[in-house]
Amino acid sequence: MKLIQKSLLKGTRSYELIGDEVHIHTKTPLKEKHKTVPLAILNPDPEIEGNQLHFHSRVKCGPLISLDINKPDEASFNNFVEMVKNKALNEYNAFAGISDLPNLE
Repeated sequence: MKLIQKSLLKGTRSYELIGDEVHIHTKTPLKEKHKTVPLAILNPDPEIEGNQLHFHSRVKCGPLISLDINKPDEASFNNFVEMVKNKALNEYNAFAGISDLPNLE
């Protein structure tokens, strides 16, 4: 799944879920950057600050992924965020050896 966000100030940023990682490509008129973030280290509960949504690592250093809220459109944005949240939780659980826990009712 891929999400592309465009901004006059920030340039074009593309976020792509590939396997167990998010690949981020940023392109401005002056530079181009690539970054890869493993999903297993992401906290699946993002934080909203102003008009941005941030995914931090589980050890709470600065944001690893920052998205402009509802860009390019609300549906695409929400689908991408839900996919990242679900995959981050699943990847961490797989890494930690946590499987579905029995229902304790």
